[in-house]
Amino acid sequence: MNFHVFFDLDNTLWDFKGNSRDTLLELFAYFRLNSIIPDAESFIEIYEGFNAECWAAYQRNEMRKDFLRHQRFFLTLAHFGFKNRTLAKKLGGEYVARSPLKTKLLPHAREVVQGLSAEFPLHIITNGFQEVQAVKLRESGLAPYFKEIITSEKAGHKKPSPRIFQLALKRAGALAGQSWMVGDDYQADALGGLQSGLRPIWLESSESELVQPGIQRVGSLLEVPALILGRPLSDFKQS
Repeated sequence: MNFHVFFDLDNTLWDFKGNSRDTLLELFAYFRLNSIIPDAESFIEIYEGFNAECWAAYQRNEMRKDFLRHQRFFLTLAHFGFKNRTLAKKLGGEYVARSPLKTKLLPHAREVVQGLSAEFPLHIITNGFQEVQAVKLRESGLAPYFKEIITSEKAGHKKPSPRIFQLALKRAGALAGQSWMVGDDYQADALGGLQSGLRPIWLESSESELVQPGIQRVGSLLEVPALILGRPLSDFKQS
């Protein structure tokens, strides 16, 4: 069979949390936020909460991309009693410019992608913003391993909509039943992939949720090659 493997990017291959926190530490120092916020950890903790809320609104089509970028910082500053839209916009601009340049990957991401790319065409399906996802792939060294990069912004539909999966399959020249979807988001990647006819692999370290039949759960990217090919990653290095 001519299998294709589709990966999510953020929190599946690219370490979104780690790279984001490194960027926020830089911004805290660069903008001297210690004059209004007790410490960097407090800044990061509050920001991450508001960022999650803003992204959820964006996913529901209740918030525009350009507004999200500074609103999450405005809400963070306001939490500390400093309502300043100008500073929030500066923080938002710097964050978007700096964070995609960070290169932390999830454990084993590079070796798994290298191994699988020797066997199958690999592709990306991401809900991240068009202009930053390409930078992340380039700077982290992952870009050469992927054939098609499908972003929700370019597709006009976000995961878990079947339309973005259908577009991705068409772009890749792949059949749903012969394609795998690997991602960390249960709703967007696992259920979205399953409902579109792909074979989903859910990257999730906890055992807190029941998994719908047809979805494979893994706790590490190292488990992915064995599920797809029936042999461990070490075998790739010998072939």
